[in-house]
Amino acid sequence: MTAGLILLIIGMVSIWVVSAQRTRKELEEAHAELDLLRETSGGLKETLEIRGRRLDVLLSSVSEAVMRVDSLGRVTSANQRAAELFKMATGPELPQSMLVFIRDPDWYRAFSTALKTQANDLHLPDIEVADRVLAPRLAFLGKDQALLLCMDVTERDKQERQQRQFLSNLKHDLKTPLTSLLGYARSLESFGHDPEFRAEAAKVIADEAKHVNQLLDSLLTLDQIEFAHRHDIIASDPLDVFQKVKDVLVPRLLAKGLSIELTHCGEMGDLLIAEHDFERVLLNILENAQRYSPDDGLIRVDMKMDGALAEIVVEDQGPGIPEKDLAKVTERFYRVDQARRRRKDGGHGLGLAIVKEMLEVHDGSLELANLTPRGLSAKITLPTEIDDASE
Repeated sequence: MTAGLILLIIGMVSIWVVSAQRTRKELEEAHAELDLLRETSGGLKETLEIRGRRLDVLLSSVSEAVMRVDSLGRVTSANQRAAELFKMATGPELPQSMLVFIRDPDWYRAFSTALKTQANDLHLPDIEVADRVLAPRLAFLGKDQALLLCMDVTERDKQERQQRQFLSNLKHDLKTPLTSLLGYARSLESFGHDPEFRAEAAKVIADEAKHVNQLLDSLLTLDQIEFAHRHDIIASDPLDVFQKVKDVLVPRLLAKGLSIELTHCGEMGDLLIAEHDFERVLLNILENAQRYSPDDGLIRVDMKMDGALAEIVVEDQGPGIPEKDLAKVTERFYRVDQARRRRKDGGHGLGLAIVKEMLEVHDGSLELANLTPRGLSAKITLPTEIDDASE
C-alpha cells in the first residue's frame, strides 16, 4: 500500500511538473506576443506622429488658415496663417477647444454637428475674425481627426456687399425721377390748361429726364471701362484738354464768381489716354471743385512732369470730405451724406468711381486729400508718351 501511495504521489508530481512547464511556455509565448504588440503599437504611434508632423509641415506652406481638429472639436495643431489670425501664439497651448478661438455658439453647434455626422458637404457659416471674412470647410482624415480649412473670402464678401448696395442705390436713383415723371405726366391731364403748371411740369420732366439720362450714361461708361484696354498709340495734350473743359464750365464759373488758375512747369508730355476719356476725367474733377467751392472762390490746377508720369493736381476751397469717407467716395454710388440722397444740382455718386476706374485702366491713379484749413486736393497721375528719338 505504501508503494501504491508513492506511485500516486509521483504521478501527481509528474502531472504538476508537465502542467507547470506548459503554463510557463504559454506565459512565455504570451509575453513574447505582448512584447511584439508593444513594439508594433510603438512603431504605429511613431509612424502616426511622423505623418502628423509631415502634414503640419505641408500645411505650413499653405497661405490659407488651416487647423487640425480631433473628434471632440479641439484644435491640435495649426499652420502659421491660422495662428496669426486666431492669435494662437499668445493664447493657451494646444490642444484647445475651438470655442477658445471662435466664440460663436451658433457656429460651434454647426461645427459639432459636422464632426459627429462627418458630413463634408455640410455648410459652415462664415467667420469674421481680425477684419477678415473666412469661409470654413471640413475635410475628414478618418474618424478621429479632420482638417478645418478657412478660406479668406474678404474681397468676395466686400464685392457682394457693394453689389447689393449698388443695386439698392440704383433702384432708388431710378425710382425717384421716374415717380416724378409719372406724377407730373398724370397731373398734366387734369391741370394742363394752367400755363404756370405746364411750365413747371415741363421743367421738372426735363430735369428728371436729364438726370436719368446722366445716370444711364454713367452706368454705360462704367460698363465700357470694365472691358477697356490701354492703347499706347492714343495720346492727349493735357493743356489742350484743360482749355476745352474750362470753356465748358465758364457759365457755371461766372454764376458763382469763381476763377480757375493754371500753373505748369516746362513742357507737358502727351498723356497715354484718349482725349475724350481725359476730358471726362478732368471735367468731373473740376465740376466737383466748382460745385463745392464758395462763391468768389479760386480753383487751382497745377500740372507737372515727374519722370515718365504726369501729375495734375486740382485744389478747391470747399469744405473737403470727412476723413471717414475719404477712402470710400470713389466707390460706385457712395455719397458722403447718405441722408441727402439727391442733390439739387444732380450728383448720383458715380462720377469719382468713373474717374478712378478710368485712370486705373490707363495705369494711372487718383488720390484725394483734405487741405488745411479747408479745401480738397485731387491728384491725377498718368503715364506720358515716350519719345523714342530721345532714348
